[in-house]
Amino acid sequence: MSMPLESEQKIKRPQNAERPFPWRCRHCGNLEVQPGTTRYTATVRHDGRLHTFDVSELRLPICRSCGELVFTGEADRQVTEGLRSHLNLLTPDEIRAALARLGMSQKEAAGRLGVAEETLSRWVNEFQIQSRAMDNLLRLFFTFPVVREALSGDAPVGDEVLRPVAG
Repeated sequence: MSMPLESEQKIKRPQNAERPFPWRCRHCGNLEVQPGTTRYTATVRHDGRLHTFDVSELRLPICRSCGELVFTGEADRQVTEGLRSHLNLLTPDEIRAALARLGMSQKEAAGRLGVAEETLSRWVNEFQIQSRAMDNLLRLFFTFPVVREALSGDAPVGDEVLRPVAG
């Protein structure tokens, strides 16, 4: 049994490794896809509504022949970051910093907020964007000690809270 020549051996790369440019364009077929930067207008559904916003400098592969944009995980991350900025939601870094400032674990914070620990982890690790309502709750939770205390489960509930509001 003969060994394949070095030129015939497949070069193995880590699964996440970028392949070298230029790439072949799936739209026009030309070997003209190169890294580039463009202004991009995105329309994304979040919280049941469509939001349109601009990403001023989206970095992604672009075909120099036909202009086709090739979306990668990094490009998707930039669009997500643009949406979060457009909606003025807390960033993962801001959530992590607030938890650190309070000396609170994700598990403890998730328990007090009434969300699964995995949900909070997805917000912190950029896999999911929190809803506007949850962003509002996070802001209150991080800002006001009385809110954290009330959500601890140890806070006494006064009679006025339990009485129905007169109509």
